[in-house]
Amino acid sequence: MKKFTVAAVALVAVFSGSAMAEGSKIEKSTLINASKNTLTNTQAIGRNSAASTGSINVVGSKVEKSTVINASKNTLTNTQAIGRDSVANTGSVDIR
Repeated sequence: MKKFTVAAVALVAVFSGSAMAEGSKIEKSTLINASKNTLTNTQAIGRNSAASTGSINVVGSKVEKSTVINASKNTLTNTQAIGRDSVANTGSVDIR
């Protein structure tokens, strides 16, 4: 039972408060991150894990002729990604 609980918490932590786009094409768009995060703790533990809090993640996508605005406000946040090839973002825009 403990193993399932830890996995569920990690999965919820990775996807909480974030918008993700993978393998898509973004053109003539506006991406706005106006998240307000207070007293948050987001963790992803394990190999190739990622932790995001109030972030916009665009991975493996093509972004052209678009505007990206990061107006996030973060207070007392703790975002961690522990492990090999880990990524941690707090109130940021991550485009890879």
